[in-house]
Amino acid sequence: MGLRRGGGLLRSSVLVGAMLATAPAVARDGDAMAPQPLAFSDQSPTVSIYGLPRADGYTVAEPGAWRAGLRVDYTSHYTEQQAGRESLLFDGETTRAALIFERGFGDDWQATVEIPFVDHSGGFADGFIDDFHDVFGFSDGGRSSAPRDQQSFRYQRDGRLALDVSDSPSGVGDVRLGLKKRLAGVGDWGMAVAGELKLPTGDADRLTGSGAADVSFWGTVGNNQNGTSRWRMLAGAGGLYSGQGDVLEAQRVQEVAFGWATLGYAVAPSFVVKVQAYAHSAFYEDTDIEALDGTAVAGALGVDWMLNERSRMEFAIIEDLNTGASPDVSFLLGLRHAF
Repeated sequence: MGLRRGGGLLRSSVLVGAMLATAPAVARDGDAMAPQPLAFSDQSPTVSIYGLPRADGYTVAEPGAWRAGLRVDYTSHYTEQQAGRESLLFDGETTRAALIFERGFGDDWQATVEIPFVDHSGGFADGFIDDFHDVFGFSDGGRSSAPRDQQSFRYQRDGRLALDVSDSPSGVGDVRLGLKKRLAGVGDWGMAVAGELKLPTGDADRLTGSGAADVSFWGTVGNNQNGTSRWRMLAGAGGLYSGQGDVLEAQRVQEVAFGWATLGYAVAPSFVVKVQAYAHSAFYEDTDIEALDGTAVAGALGVDWMLNERSRMEFAIIEDLNTGASPDVSFLLGLRHAF
């Protein structure tokens, strides 16, 4: 159904871009040790189909340089909720693999293209996830008493199935186009502003897309004292405006706020251990189901490893900090190489 009332946002983005284009370029000394986030966002079946951006840093590729990467999210879902005339069951696993291409331009601009493939299934890891929760003392939301390795994303309202995806679908997801501008920064603080357009290339009926275009804008700031400190600090926040789409469209909230904060410690110059929190406001309203109208907060523990001057790898474990409002557990693996 596309964007509505989006003209003001697009005009604003053009104005912002024109203003930022005149900002001075900044040196990239120490960028190899600049703070980087764990690049994840909420992978809930009814959230990941929209244009919620991943946590992002302030660095950009050198002018004319390319960076290519592969990012894989594996998410295990289990939440069963009832409230009056509503009931919801998210049970299954989702693997999202995305190819990411970044190119640097003059005046500290960077363009990004992300092409995802999404696979929903019953999976195979329910037993492992049960053991994982037991070892770390995390809540399992009732997972351990449910049938294992099945896939069912269902939401019933007033006796009618408003959402029913239970056939283990897969397919190309919604392609994303991004643009980022690095700013001059203040003192030891690095800064950037960015925006992203998500295109409706996926399939809403298969929950590989939303059926609408979305646009998001955010700013990022970080500090590691120009590479002299082992500590890495980073934070970002922004807003998303999404098209109405074809998934629970009568209950959609089109304006969503989001933000993240990352704290890292460099055990070695090439190996950083990180903790991170990511939160966003609700994507749905007119419901008492927390998985739809709750403010989602996820926490992550991960590492960022520079394999060499051009290649890096990240790995993270992500847990819901408010059980029921975001996915049970996710694992992130990312690889990136600069050309």
